[in-house]
Amino acid sequence: MIYIFFIGIILFFIFLLIIYLIKEKIVVFLHFLTRVFETSNYFFSYRLFNKKQKVIKKKELKRKIKEKIAIIIQGPLINEDNFTIETIKFYSNLYPEIPIIFSSWKRDIDKIKNEKFKKKINLISNNLPSYSGYKNINLQSVSSKNAILLAKKLGCKYVLKTRSDIRIYSSDFKDYLIDLIKFYKINRSINLRQKERIITTSFTLRYRLYGISDMILFGNINDLYNYFNIITTPKVEKKFLNFILNLKFKDQTYFIQNEFCPEVYFFKEFFKKMRVKIKWTVNDNIKKISENFIIIDNQSLSIYWKKSNKIINHFSDKPMHSNMSLEFSFNDWLKNFYKSKKIKNL
Repeated sequence: MIYIFFIGIILFFIFLLIIYLIKEKIVVFLHFLTRVFETSNYFFSYRLFNKKQKVIKKKELKRKIKEKIAIIIQGPLINEDNFTIETIKFYSNLYPEIPIIFSSWKRDIDKIKNEKFKKKINLISNNLPSYSGYKNINLQSVSSKNAILLAKKLGCKYVLKTRSDIRIYSSDFKDYLIDLIKFYKINRSINLRQKERIITTSFTLRYRLYGISDMILFGNINDLYNYFNIITTPKVEKKFLNFILNLKFKDQTYFIQNEFCPEVYFFKEFFKKMRVKIKWTVNDNIKKISENFIIIDNQSLSIYWKKSNKIINHFSDKPMHSNMSLEFSFNDWLKNFYKSKKIKNL
């Protein structure tokens, strides 16, 4: 019995040592694990993100951007690690001059409304729609659209729409996004109803037809309002799904999901509002993404997604991606952009 007692004490102290290494000496611990993993057939890489990010002010000339920008965080409050609240604090410290809007539901707004922030945070308590929609498409639509309407009232020209389970760690993402949208100007002679290109990220699947990621979007406030201004019903979703299935699309590389896909529906409705026909072909898909959007790498914004511990290839559990999970990189988009402009070389 005494031996069991001492063995228990030894195991307890070993457990405490492991916890200490994980919490206080995480880098040392990870170096050790890296060596262990690399005895297999794979290399191992990682990146650490601070849970409570401190903004380090850089000594550099601060650019003055005339157009007003709003940051929208939509979705449920993520309580684990105080994630959403810490994200709001980070953005507030980084950009004290930019309006921040948290658009959620009453139960979550009630939890956060007494939280003390360094600046005023615009909180929107949305009414839950009677039908959430497949994969909560209506929840995203309502919370995003109402936040965009508030940003309009605040006099904003651009909005960055993000989710409550995502944090952008880049310290200069505002300038980067504005520079992109100003440099890659949309051809207004082709489409007079879209103000400017919409920026999305490599959460977009490379070979999914007409399905840019809606997790993070940046663009002109009118374009983003049009993008999210939809509401579905079971009947609408069934009709769209039947249409997709009846296409009988077949391609060796590209695919259309055989289910109601919110990303594809948002995309389709956006072009419908602009009276632009979708042809449901690979070439048309590439053309529209090249001419109407910009796709940037998640790494360029230092994005952390709470649902994934990966740096890239978020939608696959295998080291090697498949066409169904390969992400759309900026390099991929740039090649298509060159083709659309018929640019052979610089």
